[in-house]
Amino acid sequence: MPDKRFFRKSGTYSIAELAERVGGELINCSDPGFMIEDVAAVEEATASDICFVENRRYVGALATSKAAVCLLPRNIADRAPETVALIVSERPRRAFAKIAALFYPEEEEPAGIDPSAHIDPSATLGEGCFVGPGVTIAAGAKLGAGVRVRAGASVGRAVEIGAGTVIGENASLSHCLVGERVVIYPGARVGTCGFGFEVDETGLIKMPQLGRAIIGDDVEIGANSCIDRGSGPDTVVGRGTMIDNLVQIGHNVQIGKGCIICGQVGVAGSTRIGNYVVLAGQVGVAGHLELGDGVQAAAMSGISNSVDPGQKIGGAPAVPINEFRRQVGALRALGRRKKDQESK
Repeated sequence: MPDKRFFRKSGTYSIAELAERVGGELINCSDPGFMIEDVAAVEEATASDICFVENRRYVGALATSKAAVCLLPRNIADRAPETVALIVSERPRRAFAKIAALFYPEEEEPAGIDPSAHIDPSATLGEGCFVGPGVTIAAGAKLGAGVRVRAGASVGRAVEIGAGTVIGENASLSHCLVGERVVIYPGARVGTCGFGFEVDETGLIKMPQLGRAIIGDDVEIGANSCIDRGSGPDTVVGRGTMIDNLVQIGHNVQIGKGCIICGQVGVAGSTRIGNYVVLAGQVGVAGHLELGDGVQAAAMSGISNSVDPGQKIGGAPAVPINEFRRQVGALRALGRRKKDQESK
């Protein structure tokens, strides 16, 4: 259950209200008006909590659960104990997320500017902004209405931030335009200098990075992730893309809308990524490639060639996922044969 030292609960809600909120079917419920106090995992739920079960793997835990009500799919509803009311949903995990957000809405700091913040006189702040302790906002920066800049963050010269965006603690923004309702988590770096060099007989010559980083609306950028600005063309992250912690996006990269980029992914410069692409954890993408719409890459894939739309790939170097599975199967079979030979 959520630790009340860190999370503030909004109130209590009836079973009937929760079912209505998520469009679920309420069954096995003798008292739809019963008030639910909290959300909890199926194993930890008490007689006043709501939990969820998404697949048969957790049916055993559900059988002994003390929860008042459980969100679950129809195909396992008959496995629930008679003492638990049920809200049947095609997407119980998504429904539970909505209910958890209802109980624990994101807390918003009240508008105001901490006395320790340094804001250049030429910067402009929209109505209802919050600026936390130790924040620096440089000359010419523009913040839309309701922007929240938390402790120690830095907003560079002429940076523009759209309404409702949240800048986490100690994040830094430079050379960038940020859309509305963006969430930038603590320690992230947006608009940093790209990694570009030329070489001659005297050594390395740094290539000036003269582009910007452009972040679309409703993007999230995880803690300690870095998005370099372009070297001439801009680096672009499309609307609704979710970037996990510890991700590196190189200069001139263009990412479409609705992508999911998981932790420790690295994307080298000038690569173009389409819409709704999924890069699982620790995927590496070489530079100057194109990944088409809907591409999915398995964890730890090394992508060294462009990938057509809709392809599922895995391995290093990455190949179509079925081929990757055959490769893994062949290696396992080879290992078994070797073990058998050694045992004779």
